[in-house]
Amino acid sequence: MNRHRLAVHRTIVVVDVENFGSPRRTTVHQLAVRTGLYGMLRSVFESTGVPWDDCDHEDRGDAVFVLVPPNVAKARFVEQVPPALAAAVHEHNHAHPPEERIRLRMAVHAGEVAYDEHGVTAAAVNLTFRLLEAPRFKTALAESPGELALITSNWFFDEVVRHSAVDPATFRRISVQVKETSTTGWVGVPDHPYPSDPAELLRDPTAESRERAPRQLPAPPRAFAGRATELDALTATVDEAGDAVGICTISGPGGIGKTWLALRWANDNLDRFPDGQLFVDLRGFSPEGQPMSSAVALRGFLDALGASPAETPTAPHAQAALFRSLVAGARMLVVLDNAATAEQVAPLLPGSPTCTVLVTSRSRLPGLTTGHGARQVPLGVLGETQARALLGDRIGKSRMDAEPVEVDRLAGFCQGYPLALGIVAGRAEVEPDLPLASLVAELRDAGVEALDSVDPTASLPAVLSWSYRVLAPEQAVVLVLIGLAPGPDISLPAASALSGQGTARTRAALRGLEQLSLLHRSAPDRYQVHDLIRRHTTETADTYVTPAERDAALRRVVDFYLHTTRAADQVLDPHRESTAPDDLPAPGCAPLPLSTESTALAWLDTEHTCVLAAQRLAERGGWPTTAAHFVPVLHTYHWRRGLLDDQIAVGEIGLADAERRDDPGSRAMAHRQIAEASALTGRHTEAHDHLQQALTLTRDVGDLHGQAHTHRILAWTKSEHGEIGPAFEHITRALELFRDCGDEEWEARALNQTAWYEILLGLHEEARAHVASAHELHRRHHNANGEAISVAIETFLAFRTDRPEEALSRGRQAFAMLQDVGNTYITAQVLEVLGQVHLALGERDQARRCWQHSLKQYREQHREKEARRVRQLLDGPD
Repeated sequence: MNRHRLAVHRTIVVVDVENFGSPRRTTVHQLAVRTGLYGMLRSVFESTGVPWDDCDHEDRGDAVFVLVPPNVAKARFVEQVPPALAAAVHEHNHAHPPEERIRLRMAVHAGEVAYDEHGVTAAAVNLTFRLLEAPRFKTALAESPGELALITSNWFFDEVVRHSAVDPATFRRISVQVKETSTTGWVGVPDHPYPSDPAELLRDPTAESRERAPRQLPAPPRAFAGRATELDALTATVDEAGDAVGICTISGPGGIGKTWLALRWANDNLDRFPDGQLFVDLRGFSPEGQPMSSAVALRGFLDALGASPAETPTAPHAQAALFRSLVAGARMLVVLDNAATAEQVAPLLPGSPTCTVLVTSRSRLPGLTTGHGARQVPLGVLGETQARALLGDRIGKSRMDAEPVEVDRLAGFCQGYPLALGIVAGRAEVEPDLPLASLVAELRDAGVEALDSVDPTASLPAVLSWSYRVLAPEQAVVLVLIGLAPGPDISLPAASALSGQGTARTRAALRGLEQLSLLHRSAPDRYQVHDLIRRHTTETADTYVTPAERDAALRRVVDFYLHTTRAADQVLDPHRESTAPDDLPAPGCAPLPLSTESTALAWLDTEHTCVLAAQRLAERGGWPTTAAHFVPVLHTYHWRRGLLDDQIAVGEIGLADAERRDDPGSRAMAHRQIAEASALTGRHTEAHDHLQQALTLTRDVGDLHGQAHTHRILAWTKSEHGEIGPAFEHITRALELFRDCGDEEWEARALNQTAWYEILLGLHEEARAHVASAHELHRRHHNANGEAISVAIETFLAFRTDRPEEALSRGRQAFAMLQDVGNTYITAQVLEVLGQVHLALGERDQARRCWQHSLKQYREQHREKEARRVRQLLDGPD
């Protein structure tokens, strides 16, 4: 390639051979394929008016990377090159043996490309290669009878394909999730086009995620014996359900094996549920705190089913209705573990007879039987034969046969209690040379008289006390601390922070505890302690750790959650209000360095419950500033996921903490966070009250930045009520304050907001200047979302000043940019304006399509006022 040229906007093409490295291709075959590929590309490019020798191209082994001269029309790469290339491939394959035949994937994008002494570099180049690797794109070629599949970027589709001679409705939209890239691509099959489908052009790309069946079941129990009658009862319930949902309630005391039974049956019957399996621990009888609310469990299910945050309702009854809609007709299993009440379970029940539900609870939940037709499957202790079988699965037949009397005594000590049997078996398993008689003697010395109670649960404390005696000191400390830790489970990094022992030593301790059945690994490097063991460790904690050691450990794990959440927040929105805690993480705490949006969201999705529990623990501990610091760092995530009720709850805890410490800055921050979430959930009076208190606090301490943000949010809440004049006054004041603070990033956002209100007030020239300044500042600070909003505002301005052609061009650009950053809130408004633009141009059908899609998004976002406005446009005179 030529080197050291200025960056220039160029078409980027990558062509890849399907299954190039297949074992059936020898080196001779691969050479023939490469020769054929290069010959075809040169011939096709030249014949379609693309000078091959003027292109920059690199060989990538099984692929060819091409940069096209900037003066070549981009439309050639959808109108002429793909069909010509497909024809050339067909001709090549007709003349070659099977091992030398070719099927091609072709990716097309365009963007600014820079050069240095090593070659080209550009985000656009990286994106083109990511498009090529999209799993759904590979599947499109594999499922096609043709020999070429084409994928374009979202930008290329909107700017080139839509305006070319090719019918854009023959393309299909896919989600591209490859490495750190998360975007949208458009797939066409030139030699076997998809049927034209105009509705595809407005399809929500998140709908694709619903096609991925959730597989949430934890691993089945390692050792399982008996329960044949109960397993048969579960099967019979499913087989006999008929036109109703098959619901089974597995009930019994803690540690009796309810979850084991549910998971054993579920994993044995996976073929019945090809559309997926959902699982949630409802924490009905957890010593850690209150049971999980139905709304939290529903949000987890909706996320697993692919529902976007924008389409997830805030009202619990609406969430339940959406859940039932998404699973209607699906052959799906729902496991509701550790339920507290029938009222907690009811919103989580699907309505389709194709679904099956397993509920485990210490209560029999009669309300499910009478109200929903659930079948009861009560569990008692295991019989002698079943208890021996469970021990045998872990200890081994030869050892059982060598000491049959001692096996009987061990089983008798445990009174048929599966959890106690598992702990005893775990101890025997990790010490294979220890005679079983020694275990019996140890149990007797530990307090075998406790096992003589008519209540079989009396066996468990004695077995636990006995098991603690054989733990290494590090193991005992780790187990006790995990029992005290916030949240229903814990990851290895969080456990390492908790123990302060480092990852390797913590992992070794956890592995030993798992072997002894004192904790369960629910996922790779993720651990869970049974509620009964957690309660026992809490009651006996002072035996193993001092109060100072306990507080230091809990402070470390709280700091781990806080500072890792802060790292995630900075990745999700590096341009927003500063959220840096004043203090450093506690010594021994190593927060995770999250570097991409996908890893940040994945971590928060997994740890959200633990993070909320950590904030509650911080509040109870009374540690300086910690509980309040959780408020701002969770803000972006809660908005992205639509968890506004959680944001209000977090804000209220932070506010109480800040008030207790008389911290005006934290109090003002909490008031603002509560206000934003309250306004969006319709609590406008509460929002206004919180903002007035925030404004007073920031003025009292001279916090200009805090005042600016408070005025910004006040402007937004006023405009939501249609009070544009007062909104303009607040945003004008916010803009002045951001400039006084020298904060260009927030100055840009305030400029966008100012321009919007100026358009509504008819101040068009002022709006034009302000949005142009905003656009430039956003570009300077690499804020793609801010740029997209600037273009959206420029669209509205062009429409309001009677420039429909410019409005149409800018609107399409804004639509593409907003989709790239996932901003559906503004997309709905852009579509509404584009509909009005099309109407002004006499394009009524296009206007209706835009409004229909806008209406759908407004309804999904619960923006009823806007939805009514668009509904009136759709119902207007033809």
